[in-house]
Amino acid sequence: DPAKALLEATLPFVPQHGWTMESMVRGARELGYPSVAHGIFEHGEASLVDAFLTKCRTDHVTMIKQSMIKEAEKATTTTGQPLQKKSMGENVRDYTTMRLELLKPYAHRWPEALAIMAHPANVPMSLKHLGELVDDILYYSGDRSPDFNWYVNRAGLATVYTSTELFMTQDRSADYTETFRFLNRRLEQVAQLEAGKKELGTMLNFGAKSFAGLLGINEDN
Repeated sequence: DPAKALLEATLPFVPQHGWTMESMVRGARELGYPSVAHGIFEHGEASLVDAFLTKCRTDHVTMIKQSMIKEAEKATTTTGQPLQKKSMGENVRDYTTMRLELLKPYAHRWPEALAIMAHPANVPMSLKHLGELVDDILYYSGDRSPDFNWYVNRAGLATVYTSTELFMTQDRSADYTETFRFLNRRLEQVAQLEAGKKELGTMLNFGAKSFAGLLGINEDN
């Protein structure tokens, strides 16, 4: 696959030259292609970012599946007692962290990619990749019910991921430790909001039943 080969050859140049035609030309030369071979990426820089995000999805899902296999292998302790399974929230955190790990080598150049994706012509591509990313994380975390809560969770995770990704581009801490702290805080906030909504729902349900009970008593009287 020439496009895949060109992507692999181009990525090492991105940290220095960015998501640019210059990186693609250098990648083409590395493969022994003529410099015009960057035309393999039909839409230039946008196609480069698109190809990278497609690669990230493939790598991310592979990482998740490998993690799930390791978890399954640790399914029982040395005493033969089942280990406690990770919660869906823990899976979401871990799988989101894995995805951000893939951005580390390019984080300081990622604002350029975000600017490319924000171009009106590229917004559909950007939203497609974000939607797939969120779907993958929720699916493998165990959220597979196509109800209203799934759509709420999807929107919430998309917001958390995009804000964390943006934070990462400005993070200068060692190994992006502050980025992952930021991610944990945001996920905790979302979890608290979800818990609050459930508690409110329970209270409203209890109140409705109590009110109905009072009406029943009055009717009996």
